[in-house]
Amino acid sequence: MAISATSYSPKDFQLAFVPETTIGTAVISSATLINIDSIEMPSLNPQQVLDIRHGLGRTLKAVDIFVSDSLTVKEISFSGIADNVTMPELIENITGDSSDSYAILNNYEPAGMAVGTASITDTAHTVTVILDNPSAGYQMVFAGCVLTSLTVSGDIGEESGRLKVSGTFKTGMKPDLSPASAATFGTTAHFNDNYFMSEYAVGESGATVQIAGISDPVLKSFSFTIENDAQFMGFDDDGNYQVIQRALPEVTATLDAVIKYDANTDQLVETFAQQTSASAVSNQLTMATANTGGDFNIDIDNSIITDVSFSEEEAMFLSVSQRAIASSTSTDPFFTITANAS
Repeated sequence: MAISATSYSPKDFQLAFVPETTIGTAVISSATLINIDSIEMPSLNPQQVLDIRHGLGRTLKAVDIFVSDSLTVKEISFSGIADNVTMPELIENITGDSSDSYAILNNYEPAGMAVGTASITDTAHTVTVILDNPSAGYQMVFAGCVLTSLTVSGDIGEESGRLKVSGTFKTGMKPDLSPASAATFGTTAHFNDNYFMSEYAVGESGATVQIAGISDPVLKSFSFTIENDAQFMGFDDDGNYQVIQRALPEVTATLDAVIKYDANTDQLVETFAQQTSASAVSNQLTMATANTGGDFNIDIDNSIITDVSFSEEEAMFLSVSQRAIASSTSTDPFFTITANAS
C-alpha cells in the first residue's frame, strides 16, 4: 500500500445525535449537531483477556488471547457550547421528562427501557449518536444511547459569560463503525443561539440569583451537574444488552458557584459549619425575561452545602459547593430545569 498524502484537521470531525423511534434502532437522518470544542475518541471498551495460559515458554501466545466486543458498554464524551436547540433535547434525555420545564421529582423511579420498543415520539428515551468522520465510509454510529452525565457551566470572565456544556452518552449496543449509508445532518444555525450569564443580572426584569439561600450575591461562575447513570442488562445473540435502567443506584444534582465574599455572603462559612441533617438551602438562577436567546434556568428547592472555601480572584470570593436533597413531599421537584428558545 502506497503512502497516503491525505490529512484531516481535527475540526473536520463532528458530533451529532437524533432521537430514536424504536429503542436501540439507529436513526441516521436529520441529526442535530453539537457545537463541540474538540472531538474525543469514544470509549469502545472491548473485552481483552491477555493472561498467559499454561504451556511451554513464559510468553503470551496468540492462542492465549480472548477478544470480544459483545456485552460491553460504550461511552461517548463531549464538551462544547450550550445553545437553545441542543440544550432542551439534552436535558429532556437525561431527566426523562418531555415537558417544557424539565424536572426530576423526589420520588423519581424511572421505568426500564426495553430494546425494540417502538413508537417513541420524544427525546426522553434513547438517541443515536453519530461521530462524523471525514474519511468516507467510517462514520461511527452508536444506537441506543442515553445521556448519563451533563454539566452546564458559565464564567463571567470567559467569552462574555457564554454558557458551556459537557456530558457523556452511554450505550449497550454494538456500534456500526463502517456504515453502508452516510448519516445526514441538520443546519448549524443554532450554533449562534447561545445562553449568557449576563441574563442573570440582578435588577433585570425576571432575573433571579440565589446561591445557598443568599439572594443577589455577586456571581462570578457556576457549574451545575446532573448524574443519572444507566445500567445495561439482558442480552441477545448478537452481543447487545436488552434492558436500560436509569438511576441505579441514584440520580444526583450538584451546584458549584463562586460568589463574592462580602456582607451578604460572609455568614455562609458559619452556615456550612453549623448545618445539620435537617438544614436545607435553596438555589435559583433565572434569566431575564427580555433576553433574545431563550432561557436556561435552574431551581433547586433543597440542598446541603458540601464545601465553602476561599477563592482568591480580583477580590476575595467564596467557592460554594452543594448537593440537591429530596424534601419530605415525594411529588415535589428534586430539581427543575428550564431550557428553551426565545
